[in-house]
Amino acid sequence: MIAYTGGYDDMVLAKTQVRSTIEAGNAQREKKIAQLNEFIARFSAGTRSSQVMSRKKEVERLQTSELARSNIQRPYIRFDMKRPSGRHPLEVKGLAKSYDELTVIDGFTASVSRGEKIALMGRNGAGKTTLLKSLVRSATGFIEDADRHFDVDTGIVVWGHEVAVGYFAQDHSDSITRGTTAIEWLHEFDPQASQEELRGLLGQMLFSGQDALKPTDALSGGEAARLIFCRLMLQKPNFLVLDEPTNHLDLESINALNIALQKYAGTVVLVTHDHDLIEEVATRIWHFEGGRIEDFKGPYEEYEAYAQEKAS
Repeated sequence: MIAYTGGYDDMVLAKTQVRSTIEAGNAQREKKIAQLNEFIARFSAGTRSSQVMSRKKEVERLQTSELARSNIQRPYIRFDMKRPSGRHPLEVKGLAKSYDELTVIDGFTASVSRGEKIALMGRNGAGKTTLLKSLVRSATGFIEDADRHFDVDTGIVVWGHEVAVGYFAQDHSDSITRGTTAIEWLHEFDPQASQEELRGLLGQMLFSGQDALKPTDALSGGEAARLIFCRLMLQKPNFLVLDEPTNHLDLESINALNIALQKYAGTVVLVTHDHDLIEEVATRIWHFEGGRIEDFKGPYEEYEAYAQEKAS
Protein backbone atom coordinates (compact mmCIF):
# COMPACT_ATOMS: atom_id res chain seq x y z
CA MET A 1 0.00 0.00 0.00
CA ILE A 2 1.34 3.40 -1.00
CA ALA A 3 0.08 6.52 0.80
CA TYR A 4 -0.24 9.75 -1.19
CA THR A 5 -0.76 13.20 0.29
CA GLY A 6 -3.76 15.11 -1.04
CA GLY A 7 -6.89 14.22 -2.98
CA TYR A 8 -7.47 11.84 -5.87
CA ASP A 9 -6.15 14.19 -8.58
CA ASP A 10 -2.99 14.77 -6.50
CA MET A 11 -2.49 11.01 -6.29
CA VAL A 12 -2.87 10.54 -10.06
CA LEU A 13 -0.36 13.37 -10.71
CA ALA A 14 2.19 12.02 -8.19
CA LYS A 15 1.81 8.47 -9.48
CA THR A 16 2.29 9.64 -13.08
CA GLN A 17 5.41 11.62 -12.15
CA VAL A 18 6.96 8.65 -10.32
CA ARG A 19 6.19 6.38 -13.28
CA SER A 20 7.73 8.87 -15.74
CA THR A 21 10.90 9.08 -13.63
CA ILE A 22 11.23 5.29 -13.53
CA GLU A 23 10.62 5.02 -17.29
CA ALA A 24 13.29 7.67 -18.01
CA GLY A 25 15.78 5.90 -15.72
CA ASN A 26 15.02 2.57 -17.39
CA ALA A 27 15.66 4.05 -20.84
CA GLN A 28 19.11 5.27 -19.77
CA ARG A 29 19.99 1.96 -18.13
CA GLU A 30 18.83 -0.04 -21.16
CA LYS A 31 21.09 2.05 -23.40
CA LYS A 32 24.05 1.39 -21.08
CA ILE A 33 23.23 -2.33 -20.87
CA ALA A 34 23.16 -2.55 -24.69
CA GLN A 35 26.66 -1.02 -24.86
CA LEU A 36 27.98 -3.43 -22.21
CA ASN A 37 26.44 -6.45 -23.94
CA GLU A 38 28.04 -5.40 -27.20
CA PHE A 39 31.47 -5.34 -25.46
CA ILE A 40 30.79 -8.76 -23.87
CA ALA A 41 29.81 -10.28 -27.23
CA ARG A 42 32.93 -8.91 -28.94
CA PHE A 43 35.53 -9.94 -26.35
CA SER A 44 34.04 -12.95 -24.50
CA ALA A 45 36.32 -15.37 -26.40
CA GLY A 46 39.45 -13.20 -26.25
CA THR A 47 42.09 -12.26 -23.73
CA ARG A 48 40.03 -9.60 -21.93
CA SER A 49 38.12 -12.03 -19.77
CA SER A 50 38.48 -9.94 -16.59
CA GLN A 51 36.97 -6.92 -18.33
CA VAL A 52 34.19 -9.11 -19.74
CA MET A 53 33.40 -10.42 -16.23
CA SER A 54 33.29 -6.92 -14.74
CA ARG A 55 30.89 -5.83 -17.45
CA LYS A 56 28.67 -8.85 -16.87
CA LYS A 57 28.45 -7.88 -13.19
CA GLU A 58 27.62 -4.32 -14.17
CA VAL A 59 24.83 -5.58 -16.44
CA GLU A 60 23.36 -7.51 -13.49
CA ARG A 61 23.58 -4.39 -11.34
CA LEU A 62 21.89 -2.23 -13.96
CA GLN A 63 18.81 -4.41 -14.45
CA THR A 64 15.88 -2.10 -15.10
CA SER A 65 13.20 -1.59 -12.51
CA GLU A 66 10.06 -3.49 -13.38
CA LEU A 67 6.97 -1.37 -13.82
CA ALA A 68 3.77 -2.95 -12.62
CA ARG A 69 0.79 -2.36 -14.87
CA SER A 70 -1.02 0.72 -13.64
CA ASN A 71 -4.31 0.02 -11.90
CA ILE A 72 -5.64 3.35 -13.16
CA GLN A 73 -7.43 2.60 -16.42
CA ARG A 74 -9.36 5.33 -18.16
CA PRO A 75 -11.87 4.51 -20.89
CA TYR A 76 -12.02 6.68 -23.97
CA ILE A 77 -15.49 8.12 -24.57
CA ARG A 78 -16.27 10.26 -27.59
CA PHE A 79 -19.81 11.10 -28.70
CA ASP A 80 -20.06 11.92 -32.40
CA MET A 81 -23.14 12.72 -34.49
CA LYS A 82 -24.13 11.23 -37.83
CA ARG A 83 -25.77 14.56 -38.61
CA PRO A 84 -26.78 17.66 -36.62
CA SER A 85 -30.35 18.29 -35.54
CA GLY A 86 -32.40 21.36 -36.38
CA ARG A 87 -31.87 24.56 -34.40
CA HIS A 88 -34.69 23.71 -31.97
CA PRO A 89 -34.52 19.95 -31.29
CA LEU A 90 -37.18 19.92 -28.53
CA GLU A 91 -40.31 21.91 -27.64
CA VAL A 92 -42.38 21.10 -24.54
CA LYS A 93 -45.73 22.86 -24.08
CA GLY A 94 -47.96 22.57 -21.00
CA LEU A 95 -46.63 19.16 -20.02
CA ALA A 96 -48.45 17.55 -17.06
CA LYS A 97 -48.13 14.13 -15.49
CA SER A 98 -49.74 12.67 -12.35
CA TYR A 99 -49.96 9.31 -10.63
CA ASP A 100 -53.33 9.11 -8.91
CA GLU A 101 -53.32 12.09 -6.50
CA LEU A 102 -49.61 12.80 -6.89
CA THR A 103 -48.74 15.59 -9.34
CA VAL A 104 -45.25 14.98 -10.69
CA ILE A 105 -45.12 17.53 -13.51
CA ASP A 106 -47.48 20.50 -13.57
CA GLY A 107 -47.76 22.54 -16.76
CA PHE A 108 -44.10 22.55 -17.85
CA THR A 109 -43.19 24.54 -20.95
CA ALA A 110 -39.69 24.89 -22.43
CA SER A 111 -37.87 25.35 -25.71
CA VAL A 112 -34.49 23.66 -26.12
CA SER A 113 -31.87 24.99 -28.54
CA ARG A 114 -29.34 22.84 -30.32
CA GLY A 115 -26.15 22.34 -28.29
CA GLU A 116 -27.64 23.13 -24.90
CA LYS A 117 -26.67 20.85 -22.01
CA ILE A 118 -29.45 20.74 -19.44
CA ALA A 119 -29.06 19.27 -15.94
CA LEU A 120 -32.21 18.10 -14.14
CA MET A 121 -31.94 18.67 -10.39
CA GLY A 122 -34.15 17.93 -7.38
CA ARG A 123 -34.64 15.38 -4.65
CA ASN A 124 -35.19 11.69 -5.42
CA GLY A 125 -38.76 11.01 -6.43
CA ALA A 126 -39.34 14.58 -7.63
CA GLY A 127 -40.11 13.44 -11.19
CA LYS A 128 -36.82 13.71 -13.08
CA THR A 129 -36.88 10.15 -14.43
CA THR A 130 -40.60 10.43 -15.21
CA LEU A 131 -39.92 13.49 -17.37
CA LEU A 132 -37.05 11.82 -19.20
CA LYS A 133 -39.06 8.67 -19.89
CA SER A 134 -42.04 10.71 -21.05
CA LEU A 135 -39.82 12.64 -23.47
CA VAL A 136 -38.04 9.56 -24.79
CA ARG A 137 -41.30 7.60 -25.14
CA SER A 138 -42.72 10.39 -27.27
CA ALA A 139 -39.60 10.22 -29.46
CA THR A 140 -39.19 6.46 -29.86
CA GLY A 141 -42.07 4.59 -28.25
CA PHE A 142 -39.75 1.96 -26.79
CA ILE A 143 -40.04 2.78 -23.08
CA GLU A 144 -41.86 0.00 -21.27
CA ASP A 145 -42.55 -0.38 -17.56
CA ALA A 146 -44.72 -2.99 -15.85
CA ASP A 147 -45.99 -0.59 -13.16
CA ARG A 148 -46.24 2.80 -14.86
CA HIS A 149 -47.07 4.26 -18.25
CA PHE A 150 -45.05 7.25 -19.34
CA ASP A 151 -47.39 8.85 -21.81
CA VAL A 152 -48.05 12.43 -20.65
CA ASP A 153 -51.50 13.31 -19.26
CA THR A 154 -51.70 16.64 -21.05
CA GLY A 155 -49.39 18.82 -23.05
CA ILE A 156 -47.35 18.49 -26.22
CA VAL A 157 -43.83 17.20 -26.84
CA VAL A 158 -42.45 18.15 -30.25
CA TRP A 159 -39.11 16.78 -31.42
CA GLY A 160 -37.39 18.91 -34.04
CA HIS A 161 -35.98 18.29 -37.48
CA GLU A 162 -33.51 15.39 -37.87
CA VAL A 163 -33.40 14.66 -34.11
CA ALA A 164 -31.85 11.28 -33.24
CA VAL A 165 -32.16 10.46 -29.53
CA GLY A 166 -29.64 8.35 -27.62
CA TYR A 167 -31.01 7.17 -24.28
CA PHE A 168 -29.19 5.95 -21.16
CA ALA A 169 -31.79 4.63 -18.70
CA GLN A 170 -31.31 4.68 -14.94
CA ASP A 171 -32.19 0.97 -14.92
CA HIS A 172 -29.86 0.47 -17.89
CA SER A 173 -29.01 -3.20 -17.22
CA ASP A 174 -32.62 -4.08 -18.05
CA SER A 175 -32.20 -2.59 -21.52
CA ILE A 176 -29.44 -5.08 -22.42
CA THR A 177 -30.77 -8.30 -23.95
CA ARG A 178 -29.99 -11.42 -21.94
CA GLY A 179 -28.64 -14.65 -23.41
CA THR A 180 -26.15 -13.09 -25.82
CA THR A 181 -22.62 -11.68 -25.68
CA ALA A 182 -21.45 -8.09 -25.40
CA ILE A 183 -20.26 -7.89 -29.00
CA GLU A 184 -23.34 -9.67 -30.40
CA TRP A 185 -25.65 -7.29 -28.54
CA LEU A 186 -23.71 -4.28 -29.83
CA HIS A 187 -23.83 -5.63 -33.40
CA GLU A 188 -27.66 -5.53 -33.34
CA PHE A 189 -27.53 -1.72 -33.39
CA ASP A 190 -25.42 -1.56 -36.56
CA PRO A 191 -25.41 -4.81 -38.57
CA GLN A 192 -23.08 -3.14 -41.10
CA ALA A 193 -20.35 -2.57 -38.49
CA SER A 194 -17.31 -4.83 -38.79
CA GLN A 195 -16.00 -6.99 -35.97
CA GLU A 196 -12.88 -4.80 -35.89
CA GLU A 197 -14.96 -1.65 -35.42
CA LEU A 198 -17.04 -3.24 -32.67
CA ARG A 199 -13.98 -4.61 -30.88
CA GLY A 200 -12.36 -1.19 -31.17
CA LEU A 201 -15.33 0.44 -29.45
CA LEU A 202 -15.38 -2.24 -26.77
CA GLY A 203 -11.63 -1.78 -26.25
CA GLN A 204 -12.14 1.96 -25.74
CA MET A 205 -14.51 1.06 -22.90
CA LEU A 206 -12.04 -1.45 -21.34
CA PHE A 207 -13.55 -4.64 -22.81
CA SER A 208 -10.27 -6.15 -23.99
CA GLY A 209 -9.70 -9.46 -25.78
CA GLN A 210 -12.11 -12.16 -24.66
CA ASP A 211 -14.16 -9.62 -22.68
CA ALA A 212 -16.00 -8.91 -25.94
CA LEU A 213 -17.46 -12.41 -25.72
CA LYS A 214 -18.63 -12.02 -22.14
CA PRO A 215 -22.27 -13.13 -21.64
CA THR A 216 -24.57 -10.16 -21.08
CA ASP A 217 -26.11 -12.04 -18.14
CA ALA A 218 -22.76 -11.87 -16.33
CA LEU A 219 -22.09 -8.13 -16.74
CA SER A 220 -21.54 -6.08 -13.59
CA GLY A 221 -23.30 -2.73 -13.17
CA GLY A 222 -20.21 -0.86 -14.34
CA GLU A 223 -19.70 -3.15 -17.35
CA ALA A 224 -23.36 -2.76 -18.36
CA ALA A 225 -22.99 1.04 -18.17
CA ARG A 226 -19.84 0.97 -20.30
CA LEU A 227 -21.56 -1.26 -22.86
CA ILE A 228 -24.43 1.25 -23.13
CA PHE A 229 -21.85 3.96 -23.85
CA CYS A 230 -20.45 1.72 -26.61
CA ARG A 231 -23.95 1.60 -28.12
CA LEU A 232 -24.31 5.39 -27.94
CA MET A 233 -20.91 5.90 -29.58
CA LEU A 234 -21.92 3.43 -32.32
CA GLN A 235 -25.31 5.05 -32.96
CA LYS A 236 -23.94 8.63 -33.05
CA PRO A 237 -27.13 10.44 -31.91
CA ASN A 238 -27.42 14.22 -31.87
CA PHE A 239 -29.51 14.39 -28.66
CA LEU A 240 -28.39 12.52 -25.53
CA VAL A 241 -30.85 11.76 -22.71
CA LEU A 242 -28.85 10.44 -19.75
CA ASP A 243 -30.50 9.29 -16.52
CA GLU A 244 -27.95 8.79 -13.71
CA PRO A 245 -25.15 7.58 -16.04
CA THR A 246 -22.49 7.76 -13.28
CA ASN A 247 -24.17 5.42 -10.77
CA HIS A 248 -21.97 2.40 -11.50
CA LEU A 249 -18.88 4.14 -12.85
CA ASP A 250 -15.49 4.52 -11.17
CA LEU A 251 -13.75 7.89 -10.94
CA GLU A 252 -11.78 7.44 -14.15
CA SER A 253 -14.90 6.56 -16.14
CA ILE A 254 -16.80 9.53 -14.67
CA ASN A 255 -13.93 11.82 -15.64
CA ALA A 256 -13.91 10.38 -19.19
CA LEU A 257 -17.69 10.94 -19.43
CA ASN A 258 -17.29 14.50 -18.15
CA ILE A 259 -14.73 15.31 -20.86
CA ALA A 260 -16.81 13.61 -23.57
CA LEU A 261 -19.96 15.60 -22.70
CA GLN A 262 -18.04 18.88 -22.64
CA LYS A 263 -16.72 18.18 -26.16
CA TYR A 264 -20.01 16.83 -27.54
CA ALA A 265 -21.52 19.15 -30.15
CA GLY A 266 -25.05 17.82 -29.73
CA THR A 267 -27.75 18.49 -27.13
CA VAL A 268 -27.83 16.86 -23.68
CA VAL A 269 -30.51 16.39 -21.03
CA LEU A 270 -28.87 14.89 -17.95
CA VAL A 271 -29.87 13.62 -14.52
CA THR A 272 -26.97 13.13 -12.11
CA HIS A 273 -26.08 13.67 -8.46
CA ASP A 274 -22.44 14.33 -9.42
CA HIS A 275 -22.11 18.08 -8.85
CA ASP A 276 -18.71 18.22 -10.56
CA LEU A 277 -20.34 16.87 -13.72
CA ILE A 278 -23.16 19.42 -13.45
CA GLU A 279 -20.74 22.30 -12.81
CA GLU A 280 -18.49 21.48 -15.74
CA VAL A 281 -21.07 20.33 -18.32
CA ALA A 282 -24.45 22.02 -17.73
CA THR A 283 -25.34 25.26 -19.49
CA ARG A 284 -28.93 25.25 -18.18
CA ILE A 285 -30.73 23.93 -15.07
CA TRP A 286 -34.22 22.44 -14.68
CA HIS A 287 -34.94 22.29 -10.95
CA PHE A 288 -37.80 20.06 -9.75
CA GLU A 289 -39.77 20.86 -6.62
CA GLY A 290 -43.39 20.11 -5.71
CA GLY A 291 -44.44 19.25 -9.24
CA ARG A 292 -43.09 22.52 -10.62
CA ILE A 293 -39.95 22.79 -12.75
CA GLU A 294 -37.92 25.97 -12.52
CA ASP A 295 -36.11 26.68 -15.78
CA PHE A 296 -32.84 28.55 -15.17
CA LYS A 297 -30.98 29.49 -18.34
CA GLY A 298 -27.41 29.53 -17.11
CA PRO A 299 -24.67 27.31 -15.67
CA TYR A 300 -24.79 25.73 -12.22
CA GLU A 301 -22.51 28.33 -10.59
CA GLU A 302 -24.92 31.10 -11.57
CA TYR A 303 -27.91 29.01 -10.51
CA GLU A 304 -26.39 28.48 -7.05
CA ALA A 305 -25.91 32.23 -6.60
CA TYR A 306 -29.47 32.85 -7.79
CA ALA A 307 -30.89 30.20 -5.44
CA GLN A 308 -29.00 31.61 -2.43
CA GLU A 309 -30.18 35.14 -3.20
CA LYS A 310 -33.73 33.87 -3.62
CA ALA A 311 -33.62 32.00 -0.29
CA SER A 312 -32.35 35.09 1.59
